Amino acid sequence: MRFVFFTDIHLLENKDSIIGFEKCLDRMLAFDPQLLINGGDLGVTTEAVNTYYEMIKELPVPVYQVNGNHEICNGSLIPEEAGQFSHSFDDHDIHFVIFDTVRYFEPTDEHPHNWYFVADQQNLEWLATDLAGIPKQMPVILASHCALSTSAPFRFGQKIGMEFPVNEVTDADKVLNLLKPFENVATLHGHDHENCRHHVEGIHILTTAAVAGGWWRNGLKSPNVSGEPQGFRVIDINSGQIESQYVTLQEGQSQLASWYTQEETDRHFINVFDASPETQVHIEDIGKLQPLNPFSDSTKRLSPHLYELSANDIEQIASSETLSLTIIFENGQTNQLEIGCPSFKQNNE
Repeated sequence: MRFVFFTDIHLLENKDSIIGFEKCLDRMLAFDPQLLINGGDLGVTTEAVNTYYEMIKELPVPVYQVNGNHEICNGSLIPEEAGQFSHSFDDHDIHFVIFDTVRYFEPTDEHPHNWYFVADQQNLEWLATDLAGIPKQMPVILASHCALSTSAPFRFGQKIGMEFPVNEVTDADKVLNLLKPFENVATLHGHDHENCRHHVEGIHILTTAAVAGGWWRNGLKSPNVSGEPQGFRVIDINSGQIESQYVTLQEGQSQLASWYTQEETDRHFINVFDASPETQVHIEDIGKLQPLNPFSDSTKRLSPHLYELSANDIEQIASSETLSLTIIFENGQTNQLEIGCPSFKQNNE
């Protein structure tokens, strides 16, 4: 079975969001999915919500909706009803769970946001009951807006374990514990506007970058916070095995990797848009690069799918126009490609 997960479309923001989402719909349907799952954040206005539902009403496949925090902002999620929309369904012998974690918060000076994320007791009990009758070998897909396992709060300088978190889910570990007995599980998330793919005791954690990227600030050229082009995730489940790929909105864009520079520190990286900690990246004549540790102080405001080049590496490639890369994903898929190499200032200039 094949389906598509897309998230954070933020319609009617800035430039070309309607054109961009039309392209997104066409591009997703070209993969011939059996269904679509929207990870939340349709937009910040009622008009954006109405526009979204008008745009998807003629689609030939069903579309399932996860509540994001901006559904509270746009009025489509009534604060008193938040947390009441968890549900599940089976399709092609796969168990799908839409898990509702966003809740309303009355803003204060210390907590200016009007949302937080929690796996509360009511929903945990519902999930335990829902999963009780599912065979352990049946694939399980759970979608919630905010990731159930994430390094984002640490990397972006926020307090981890805050009482009403805005970038992590309170008691997320209890959700993961309910999922661990199953042989093939993936959780799908958005919210962070970046890709972050890793495993927790065999569970695939698939946080996916935003269709809107940087809120459509430059239309279809609005990269996500970690430099990923705007896109969506295609998930295939065959013989119980779950595999996915990140697909960019525009076919002409690189689908795999690009150069990335952190300007304020003059650090340079290979940005493999959908790498996991097990992904290997090799540069011809340099060798294997190491992935970043997302919980190191040196990775603040950086993505875990960046691979850093040392000062010696930069000196070695300073006169090169392109770099030859080999990217080996954990499923054995191997890709060879060339990316443009920026010009480097010489020390004697």
